[in-house]
Amino acid sequence: MRDRLRKKAEKRKREQIHRLLDLALDINGLGVRKQAITGNLPTAFFYYSGHTASIDVHVHSRGWCTDDVQDKKVSAYTDKAGGLERAVRQLKEIKAETPGAATPRESK
Repeated sequence: MRDRLRKKAEKRKREQIHRLLDLALDINGLGVRKQAITGNLPTAFFYYSGHTASIDVHVHSRGWCTDDVQDKKVSAYTDKAGGLERAVRQLKEIKAETPGAATPRESK
């Protein structure tokens, strides 16, 4: 029984991580996102650090350029209770308020 619950929790975490990546792709799209090419369309960066079990999503709302710093950041540790749920909620809010997000479909 304990093993089944552990596997279920692991599956839920993986779903939430996939959801964060999906939201970052909804913001960014799959094409090149440099200001020189796309102007001020938002650009999202998704980072997973396996050595610390952490995820960071950086969003440049007005597009990315070399000397720019993200104006929005969402972070979560995959081994901390509630962190992934909070991160998904925050990234949904960022996506909703980011004009020009490349949303190919309506997110769940």
